[in-house]
Amino acid sequence: MDRLSRVPIFVAVARHGSFAEAARRLGMTGSAVSKQVQRLENDLGVRLFHRTTRQLSLTDEGSFLFERSAPLVEGIEEVGEMLAGRKAKPEGSLRISAPVALAQRVLKEPLTSFASHHPGIQLHVELSDRFVDLVGEGFDLAIRIGHLEDSSLVARRLSDVPMVLVGAPILLAEYGTPSTPEDLSRIPFIHYASERAVQRLKLQRGSDEPVQIATQAKLSTNNDQMMVSFARAGQGLILLPRFMVESELDDGRLREVLPEYRLFPERKLYAVFPHGRHLPLKTRALIDFLVDELAMNNPSTKGSGF
Repeated sequence: MDRLSRVPIFVAVARHGSFAEAARRLGMTGSAVSKQVQRLENDLGVRLFHRTTRQLSLTDEGSFLFERSAPLVEGIEEVGEMLAGRKAKPEGSLRISAPVALAQRVLKEPLTSFASHHPGIQLHVELSDRFVDLVGEGFDLAIRIGHLEDSSLVARRLSDVPMVLVGAPILLAEYGTPSTPEDLSRIPFIHYASERAVQRLKLQRGSDEPVQIATQAKLSTNNDQMMVSFARAGQGLILLPRFMVESELDDGRLREVLPEYRLFPERKLYAVFPHGRHLPLKTRALIDFLVDELAMNNPSTKGSGF
């Protein structure tokens, strides 16, 4: 087996994060996969993986090779699917990452339905509020709210994410219900994942110029449910996606503040994946499915094309 033949084996190990899992997918033994990766390392004169008894992770050189070789391997796989007449039948392992609350409240049913519609795809869903390294950790796709900052990644918009500013009746009774963005500066806030006491919030009404306000944090946390708990106790105002506080708004435990204003720039829900010339059929199938499902559940929010 030559060096080029070993690259797809390396890609499979990096993609699945395990010699054993890669061996199972490739129809090889674990020792054979390990031996071929070691020979590739010897050929290249670099270490591709950090190996411990508990974890397997890419080195910097391994990440470099994976980022550049994975799209080529996936392209060859896609051509093979086309030649085999399997273009309409996506198959294989698909590993995705999504925030916990988003998965529980928005993605749970669409992902369950996708798994039923595509039995040939082995779906692996990891829920975490951290920003995973897609290439380094072997993820095919991540679902994220916000903006795309990493230029090595590509994103497709799945839907809009309406954000709401809310507070408890006890808080609004104490400080008064704000009628303008400027009123927010006198009310304590609960910030998400920040130790900074002051954060700037930009709001826009209709086509007016956005208004920027400095908000003062009384508390901060990196967990949305903790934010909601603090807010319900009257500790401060919070800014979160509407789906995260829907039940609290319905039963009156939280009230929307300045409903005529919207966060600027508006937040979007994205499917994020590594940059490459070819998007695997299985990944495209999931993205298209989520766009359709989310638009069906909320007709006012439509995903965009590539």
